[in-house]
Amino acid sequence: MSARAAALAVSASLGAALLAPGAARACAVCAGQDSAAVSWALLKGSALLSLTPLAMVGLGVWILRRRARRLAAARPEGGQGHAPPAPAAGPS
Repeated sequence: MSARAAALAVSASLGAALLAPGAARACAVCAGQDSAAVSWALLKGSALLSLTPLAMVGLGVWILRRRARRLAAARPEGGQGHAPPAPAAGPS
């Protein structure tokens, strides 16, 4: 974007803010604060957005724990498995 186009964009934004100051105060939370349905919807949306990452982390922990238990159950008695064979000693 050229300097002239940037200056024009800034001027247009400032002009719009000065000509319509009410639009600058509009927001999703302020617009429906008098309506119980809108307040309830915003509360449900906040809960959903807050609990989704926690659920994803919990799911990841559950999957890793389940995988670790399956691997531990697949090991022979003693739970440690067998040591890898030592390399064959050859002439040096």
